[in-house]
Amino acid sequence: MSMPTSSHYAIKTDRLFTPDELRGTYWVEVDTGRIKHTLVEQPSGVEVLDATGFLVAPGFIDIHIHGYGGHDIMEASSEALECMAAGLPRAGVTSFLPTTVGARITTLQHVMTSLSSKLATVEGARPLAWHLEGPFLSEKMHGAMNPEDFEIPTIANAEALVDSGPVTLMAVAPEREGAIPVIEYLVSRGVHVSIGHTDTDFEHAVAGIAAGATSMNHLFDVMRPLHHREPGPVGAAFLYDVYLQFIADGVHTHPATIALVSRYLKDRLVLISDSVLAAGFGIRGEFDFDGQKVTVDGTSVWLPDGRLAGSILTLDKAVRNVVDIGGLDLASAFRTAGQNPARSIGVTDRGIIRPGAIADIVILSPDLHVSSTICEGRVVYSA
Repeated sequence: MSMPTSSHYAIKTDRLFTPDELRGTYWVEVDTGRIKHTLVEQPSGVEVLDATGFLVAPGFIDIHIHGYGGHDIMEASSEALECMAAGLPRAGVTSFLPTTVGARITTLQHVMTSLSSKLATVEGARPLAWHLEGPFLSEKMHGAMNPEDFEIPTIANAEALVDSGPVTLMAVAPEREGAIPVIEYLVSRGVHVSIGHTDTDFEHAVAGIAAGATSMNHLFDVMRPLHHREPGPVGAAFLYDVYLQFIADGVHTHPATIALVSRYLKDRLVLISDSVLAAGFGIRGEFDFDGQKVTVDGTSVWLPDGRLAGSILTLDKAVRNVVDIGGLDLASAFRTAGQNPARSIGVTDRGIIRPGAIADIVILSPDLHVSSTICEGRVVYSA
């Protein structure tokens, strides 16, 4: 494909996903970073990026990602943020939420104050705002995090975090004392709350949803499992209309689980990578994650005791998995990586191809491998 040289051009395709699938010949007209029109006739006087034979879809949005390409956002370095933004378009990601771990409030404040001013200026995929995975989490369900760093859920602690940077998503364990008022406070400040790293029973999960939580943090992983006499957070996830973050790597979740959520929960499914710094390397080895030594074996990331410590999944692979393993149709699969993540954090002008939306677009081969990625109208990756 010949890449455009100006900011005003049109993409020609015979398979357009808005994410609804449109077959026939279409042109997506892009002008100065936004989608101007979707047309059935070629617009005059503009360059054409001919993607005939390829799939043109909304760019992927990774709302839960800790690191990529050898860097972790907890480094609080410009290099880490720039590396993630530059590397993620290879996986079709056009925007993301840099995601912290459940660290001390002072540590999280340092990360946010160091990097918040750079979110709007880095090149590549756009870091939209912060996702704080904690620190108001359950010590029983700490996963690979250090539970000694978890903080007490109080309004003052929540205020200190929200005042330190643009936080758009935060994971909270609703069973913690004081968590329900904190969820209510966070929602009042415009933060979207997920339920995660939790040993909550069904009743507290429902109370968290009633208080304003609108999603589940990596569904099934590091949360009390479903039991027929105690449905827990998983039961609440099935019954209530909340978004469901999901790691579709076949390691965190069994292939049958990928098929289960693809078949029955696709309208609320939000694909995430939950990736750490080893993602994007394609190598095995030992790395440092949150002060701990972890091993990458080619499929995932492991602590010495055999627990998982994040993933090396990328969203393009997750999309292929929900199609190949889960049986999702392409339009639904693209929603789980674009429109659903956007809606789960209140974003309406990304994850969709329509006039006025930001021109975040991924062009894929018929077998769902990324060919080109367009971020805010600029081609930032081409295979």
